[in-house]
Amino acid sequence: MTTVDAVRTGHYRVPAEDAHDDATQSFDALELVVVEVDVGDITGLGFTYTIGEGGAAVHGFVSETLSPLLIGGSAAPRTARERLRAGTTFVGREGVSELAVAAVDIALWDVLGKRRSAPLYELLGGSREPIPAYNTDGGWLQIDQETLVKNASNAADAGFIGVKMKVGRGLAADEVRVRAVRDALPAGTDLFLDGNCGYDISEAKRFANRIDDVDIGWFEEPLEKGDYAGYADLRGAVTVPIAAGENYYNPTQFKQALAAGALDVLQPDVCRVGGITPWLSVADLGDAWGIPVSPHYIEPIHVHLAAAAPAVSRIEHHSTVLTRVLDDPIEPTDGQYVPPTDPGHGVVFDGLDGFHVGGERLR
Repeated sequence: MTTVDAVRTGHYRVPAEDAHDDATQSFDALELVVVEVDVGDITGLGFTYTIGEGGAAVHGFVSETLSPLLIGGSAAPRTARERLRAGTTFVGREGVSELAVAAVDIALWDVLGKRRSAPLYELLGGSREPIPAYNTDGGWLQIDQETLVKNASNAADAGFIGVKMKVGRGLAADEVRVRAVRDALPAGTDLFLDGNCGYDISEAKRFANRIDDVDIGWFEEPLEKGDYAGYADLRGAVTVPIAAGENYYNPTQFKQALAAGALDVLQPDVCRVGGITPWLSVADLGDAWGIPVSPHYIEPIHVHLAAAAPAVSRIEHHSTVLTRVLDDPIEPTDGQYVPPTDPGHGVVFDGLDGFHVGGERLR
């Protein structure tokens, strides 16, 4: 690999058609920080996201802190990541810094794929096989029960292997909604629950025990982020599998959760965990520990990573906000995704200009 010649960054805010509610927040917009990295005659595209706010901080970190460390240095993704993290130790390791590093890391892997004329999944040793998906888009907390049930049934009819619904309206109300959705789903279709860190441990135990007779695939993020001991306690007290990881910002946090016996399913998000390089480390952890990995959101990248990671058996079909600004968004067919064959990751933005907030206006 040669060296990085130039870095450009842009900040965009893409509103959702309707606000989406979970137990702790309302999601009404996706903020994107988009990065272009020039390496010789090749331009790699990277991006990261926040939910509704904070994009300016991430954009500033890329443009003011990371770019000077990148330019003139190696464009090899792992080498560049080590340099960026070494140069930002005092302010790095999670949150804004890892979201920013992720955009750069994704761009450098895109460069590598384009340089070798290989799609990302092939570069990583994967094969182009269909990857099953579960549907989250119809399960938001603000949706009334009748529509929730209809959305779940439609997702099953469309071939998704499962659906995920948000919980957090209160134990009794959630129980009624969960049972209604489970009754509407055909046998063999998974139902996943997402608590979005909205429960304390007592509430989580009570709720899990109330629905102990219901076939649930996993109970996701019921407790506060980073409470590994609490998750281990909960996991030992209930029968439903416990999942988390979308809010873990580096592989070390996954190691801590595994060492504590806290999780049954790992859920790394390629943008939040710091990019493709650390995401692959998390997938290796899952493989080594015999624990399944199910990535959170960002289907255009995760479809490649899932194709190359033995621990991944499904990916998530999430909110459709991101697809509004993609030139050729990948869409599930019969509930399955197939990675694109373009060199690199294949993501091309289109229509971003109308949502520009700051920085450079990129493609």
